[in-house]
Amino acid sequence: MLTFDVALSSEECARVASTTPEQWFTAMRFANCKSPTHDKFARLDRNNEMKQKLVDDWIKQVAPGSTVLDSFCANGGFSFKAALAGAKAVTGVDFDAGRIDAAQLVANLLKSHQVMQTHFAFEQLDVYELGRRFEGETFDVALVLGGLYHIADPPHILRQVRALTSQWMVLQTDAVLPDKGNVAYFKVRKDRTGEGLSSMRGGNGTWHYSVECLREIINHGGFEIVEERRPRRRKRKRSSWFCALARAV
Repeated sequence: MLTFDVALSSEECARVASTTPEQWFTAMRFANCKSPTHDKFARLDRNNEMKQKLVDDWIKQVAPGSTVLDSFCANGGFSFKAALAGAKAVTGVDFDAGRIDAAQLVANLLKSHQVMQTHFAFEQLDVYELGRRFEGETFDVALVLGGLYHIADPPHILRQVRALTSQWMVLQTDAVLPDKGNVAYFKVRKDRTGEGLSSMRGGNGTWHYSVECLREIINHGGFEIVEERRPRRRKRKRSSWFCALARAV
């Protein structure tokens, strides 16, 4: 859960309460109200807390004074983290329009209460359209957190991200295999978008890839890994994640 020390008016609290739980991949709390709670809140909040522990210091390192592109922003959890770390401007995109509405609502509330000086722009967008939508624009930092394994062509998306990024990428992905070597496979599964656990494009499956394969994908994308992290070994069965701080080259 992300907490903001600001008291909202009764009308503003009502606006937050009028949203649906599925819009809040990251729960958010204000001084006197909070976002609607998803029935899988405990799982989502536990995952978000672990992800924050893995990447927060990287965001604090690269965000100050930077322009940031959050390419799988959901309802803006890490977009606001980047702003709290001192980002000058944050652009967040996500496939799920409802989550974008929630992110924009929070941005508007923070702006009206003068909580942050960061400029926010949130937009519903298919990541396959990143290059076309932001053609000619450059961001200092790219956040690629959580969504990469849900899309059909991760290397292609990272090439688009690199074309828009001048300095740094902070990446986190799931479904990492324990296999050694350059290994990957695509697993078809039921559409889970209606469960509020994902806003993946199409919802037809996920990539599972080894760490070596991920390194190759990141390198192919035009980034050089500076540091890698994973959850502790005892937690990898439930959270088979890989995180990287990478420099644009």
